[in-house]
Amino acid sequence: MRITLSRFLVMSFALAMLVGCETGPQVKSEAPAKQTVAAAKPKLPPLPKGTTVITTEEVKALVDKGPEAGNYLMFDSRPASRFHSGTIPTSLMLPVAEQEKLDKEGKSHPMLGPDKNKLLIFWCGGPTCPFSLKGGELAVKYGYTNVRVYSGGDPAWGKAELPFVVSPKFVKDDNILLLDLRAADKFAAGHIPRALNLPAANLETYKEENWPSFKGAPIVFYSDNQADIDKALELMRDFGLSKATYFPGGVERWQKLGNPVESGAKPAPANLTFVRKPNPQDVSIADFNKLLNDPNVVILDVRGDAERAGGSFKGALHIPFEQLATRYSEIPKDKTVIVHCATGIRSSIAFETLKAKGFTNIKVLNANVKFEGGTHKITE
Repeated sequence: MRITLSRFLVMSFALAMLVGCETGPQVKSEAPAKQTVAAAKPKLPPLPKGTTVITTEEVKALVDKGPEAGNYLMFDSRPASRFHSGTIPTSLMLPVAEQEKLDKEGKSHPMLGPDKNKLLIFWCGGPTCPFSLKGGELAVKYGYTNVRVYSGGDPAWGKAELPFVVSPKFVKDDNILLLDLRAADKFAAGHIPRALNLPAANLETYKEENWPSFKGAPIVFYSDNQADIDKALELMRDFGLSKATYFPGGVERWQKLGNPVESGAKPAPANLTFVRKPNPQDVSIADFNKLLNDPNVVILDVRGDAERAGGSFKGALHIPFEQLATRYSEIPKDKTVIVHCATGIRSSIAFETLKAKGFTNIKVLNANVKFEGGTHKITE
């Protein structure tokens, strides 16, 4: 993976990416209401005994070497759906629930391997996410002696502008915009089904307005040249397309996994589009606006304190995303709860976190939300 040191050191100052430029319904918003939840300093879960923290810089150095040369195994402890849609390169999918299931039978998970001295790294959704902590704790319980927790998790990795990779399942089954960066002749000879051909040499001709207006569009690149992928992902960061990822190994790996390829030309159009397909838990903008003042609905705001200072929905319950794993008990279970953030990214992850905690009354506003000048604007 060829990521320049200078690029790595440039940190973004927000986990939520740029808001889409589409127009949308504007509704008069209330001035920031007094929070219904008292402000509290996040209480981070304690690090399990026998484990140590590993930094973003250390993880990157290992990823650059690879698991064999670096002599490590790295586990993504988040739910499977999060792994498939974007994980740290070289990570293995091991939801903590699978470890806990075997632990009830008095067994260690076989993916940890037989070498009890091998470096094992666990990570999930940031400092307050409990999944990696539990994964590390269970590894230590079964005699592993070199266990580290990447407590920064995917928020820190993304903030460092480092890339995420997707699984073959995600490429095959999910609603994505798949782009092959190879030259036209290579594409025509064989490409992954559903892919469009956008040679890396043509990337600079595509300006921000030529890409999907929805900044959360899941754009997936692949190529036989890592430098071309790095170039494409850097461009996506510049344009605020926050969910751009890549499929490692490209066509060669795709075929080795037994998947078919297609032949023939299919050049990318001048303007790339992405049609969203809402999930069952998603609430439309129109429905959200209707439910804002419904007494049987709680609006859960998972933005940070600084974001909320610019405006909020009247009466919204405020629990910053980073605190959700330790403050979920404050959320009522006898009302419909609609989660929102600034772009729909954190609210979607919050839905999975709460679902794992047993909530069945959670909906998501998977949209861009912006407060400015006493009004709020919601766009797809």
